[in-house]
Amino acid sequence: MIIGITTTLNEADGFQRVNVEYINRVAATGAVPILLTPIAGGAEANREHARHVIELVDGLLITGGGDVHPRYYVPDPAKNRDALGLDDLAAMGCGSSSHCRSTGAKVPFCGHYVPDRTFEEAMDGTSAVETVESLDGRDVLSATGRPPIPCLDGLLAVCEDRDGFELELARLAHERNLPTLGICRGMQVMNIVKGGGIYQDIGVQAGTTLKHIQQAPRSYGTHSIFVEDNTLFTDLWENKRTVVNSLHHQSCSTLGEGFIVSARSADGLIEAIEHKDNRFAVGVQWHPEAMKTEEMGLLFSAFLKAAAEYQQARR
Repeated sequence: MIIGITTTLNEADGFQRVNVEYINRVAATGAVPILLTPIAGGAEANREHARHVIELVDGLLITGGGDVHPRYYVPDPAKNRDALGLDDLAAMGCGSSSHCRSTGAKVPFCGHYVPDRTFEEAMDGTSAVETVESLDGRDVLSATGRPPIPCLDGLLAVCEDRDGFELELARLAHERNLPTLGICRGMQVMNIVKGGGIYQDIGVQAGTTLKHIQQAPRSYGTHSIFVEDNTLFTDLWENKRTVVNSLHHQSCSTLGEGFIVSARSADGLIEAIEHKDNRFAVGVQWHPEAMKTEEMGLLFSAFLKAAAEYQQARR
């Protein structure tokens, strides 16, 4: 049984990366993990690439990582363009720095990962910054009066190659009823493919009251989630409340076609979704691969069981 695991490009060194926790979780079940990496060439080349590699796997694990390009956040891309005040969203896809690699034009940084001076220079104006916090040793801007902007730099940069690859993988997986587990960004990818919306920045747009980017180690749970009735999680877990880790600034805003909410946090944010028409199509906003609790083990076991059934069915 083969499980495909997606990766993240670190433009700083040119390496595709994946947290070993994903690999270990899959390997511990006896399945064979393989890494599914995008190729250079843009979104269309990677959509074609995805059509080939999807045939190799019995299950798909779409991992966390950088922001999905804002053109995909809502069904009408013009709404994103207007909200960001940009004439050309394509310029944001280079993911390299404050200047587009192709045109040399200035493009906005993500307000979450740059000092206020850099943000002001990139926006050619004032940033209306109210507070500066700390996230993994980097400056974090909390600003009012400006739209939230996706990451364009470093390991969390938007990446057109990855977007094209993973969105097509998720679409094909749904068509094939291929068991799919989406984690953090992966949940958002699954939702987008079915027409769902994304909060570009939950701190600005969703009115969250919990700390969704924890400073505690990844293996620690820091807030509770509450499981909805008649979902996969009510069958898997004995309790309808559990504690999860939290490492995200985006989340699903509206559900894609066929998806239902499986769990929410206390401030109402969607923490898990599932598709009722598929063998196993589950997205979670937290990182279960990093937590060694019984509940997270049961989630991975259910995913791998569905993958084994898929493998058997296509023999």
